[in-house]
Amino acid sequence: MKVRIPRMIQDPRTARLEGIKLTEGFDPAREDFFLDGPITKRVAVVDFSPTTGGLVPGARFRPPPRGRKRGWYVNAEGDDVYKAKGADLYTPAFMQVSVFATVLGTLYMVEEGEEEGDTLGRVPTWGFDGAQLLVVPRAGQQRNAYYHRDSHSLQFFSFPSLRDPGKEIFTCLSRDIVAHETGHAIIDGIVPDLYNAITPQSLAIHEAIADLTALLMSLGSRSLRLAVLKKTRGEIIDTTAFSSIAEEFGHELERGGHGLRNLRNEKGLDTGDPENLVSRYSPHDLSLVLSGALYGVLTRIHEDLKDEYSKTTDYAQSPDKAYSASGRALWVAAQRLKRVVYRALDYLPPGDISYADYGRAIMAVDEVAYPDDPKIREWVREQFVRRHIVPEEAALDVQMEFRHKEPERLDVGELHGSDWAAYQFANAQRDLLQIPEDISFQVRPRLRVRKRYQYGRGEECIFKVAWDHVEENPVGLGYPEMRRFTVGTTLVLDWETGRILARLTNAPPERRLITFDRDYHLRKDEYEEQRDDRDVFVGGLVASGILRLGEYASGPGGRPLESVIRADVVEGAMKARATAKTLHIVVEEESDG
Repeated sequence: MKVRIPRMIQDPRTARLEGIKLTEGFDPAREDFFLDGPITKRVAVVDFSPTTGGLVPGARFRPPPRGRKRGWYVNAEGDDVYKAKGADLYTPAFMQVSVFATVLGTLYMVEEGEEEGDTLGRVPTWGFDGAQLLVVPRAGQQRNAYYHRDSHSLQFFSFPSLRDPGKEIFTCLSRDIVAHETGHAIIDGIVPDLYNAITPQSLAIHEAIADLTALLMSLGSRSLRLAVLKKTRGEIIDTTAFSSIAEEFGHELERGGHGLRNLRNEKGLDTGDPENLVSRYSPHDLSLVLSGALYGVLTRIHEDLKDEYSKTTDYAQSPDKAYSASGRALWVAAQRLKRVVYRALDYLPPGDISYADYGRAIMAVDEVAYPDDPKIREWVREQFVRRHIVPEEAALDVQMEFRHKEPERLDVGELHGSDWAAYQFANAQRDLLQIPEDISFQVRPRLRVRKRYQYGRGEECIFKVAWDHVEENPVGLGYPEMRRFTVGTTLVLDWETGRILARLTNAPPERRLITFDRDYHLRKDEYEEQRDDRDVFVGGLVASGILRLGEYASGPGGRPLESVIRADVVEGAMKARATAKTLHIVVEEESDG
């Protein structure tokens, strides 16, 4: 069944300033059915009255009559929501349909499929036990929006404008905000361990990639791409049209007209550069370092492709070859960045991770897919070193070849299909997988992915093992003296040959497993730096009363308090849960996030 529905191109204020249309059409072609709401198998819009708090009817679906190819959604008066304009954009039906279209479009962007560039090579699942993501376009009054795992939902709030009395700002009408929060839901399905992380950089990765998801959705809009490139004569380096996230929201919060966050930045971890130095312990601020680095990579890809395409016969006769080639170059650059950003999540080892772990995952996915085109890997290394994410380029090296000590040819199909075979393999290969002796571990569900590579298509099995690491917990105040968090290893296997394509691990370094002194000391320094960051971050959560033990994280009747994070004591060590609840679109004292 087919349907055409509208969605916002940008938030209303940004669209007016950029002189572009407010909406564009979207054809969700991968759904089995459409119901009132809108509702499909994977996404369900649930709307509430802002005055009574009661459930309100959703937009009604009209199936295509004989002779028509597409159905459509109508408002309470029976008018086609696709034709909405002006004040109609602020009606419940339009908000319900537009937010639904943006959520689905964001999902499609990372799913398997020729049309979207084959990003993950598989259909991602949710990070919760359920088939549907609930979307609440009018969740109440608050300067906020967030993904909430426990309720399987995206919550979008509204608030009165401080700059335009009488106007209400709806976060569900900002495509950046909707794509950002959908990004959190998608990331939670790909790397669910990040939701419980106590390492600030782990939570910052969640936030940075959610921002990059909003960026990639903007780049996916042909209307926006053409409008911006026409205005800038084919440049993206010196414009905030793509790099500024949620401009209307940021304008209301007096963020200098650059949205909530600007990805075009020089933020880093160099203590010798106080102007661009960010806190290592604030995931929101810290996220700008990674998102800024990858936006910098995007601009390099775009400039390189413009130069390449302008020399081809398609553009060589144009009076302004670079500008003529800029649109195609930006589209392809976005596809390359998207594959790197999301495929690296699949390659990450389980548990708490650092920016260096993510950088190594980028190295691995790009080398597997584009072995003879190292430019992106070089640009990522350059950005990570320049921003002091890693001390030197060698810190991003990944072991890609195991031919000299590889186990006997693996039956990848058996490893993928049999939990018992997978466990037996992992137990026999503890050194390869960096699993400490005499420690229990868990083999995660194996992933079978089919991807587009530089020279065609390939098929992989992604094999992960995880275990708990215990370290000191010097936060005091009666909390356990030790804490535990998850670590692990990922093997990427070629499906046909069983060859190990890459190994990535965040296991604390042991000399018996790392033979080269340089590698050992790089990893040891990295672990100690991240441990120190955890000390400060966890200590701050405890001091502020946000992190509470056991029943102290619950209210009357045992109901979990949304404004706090629960920690349990497991075999004498503290283990935190759902720390990612602190991530939401804007940090405010009254937010539950």
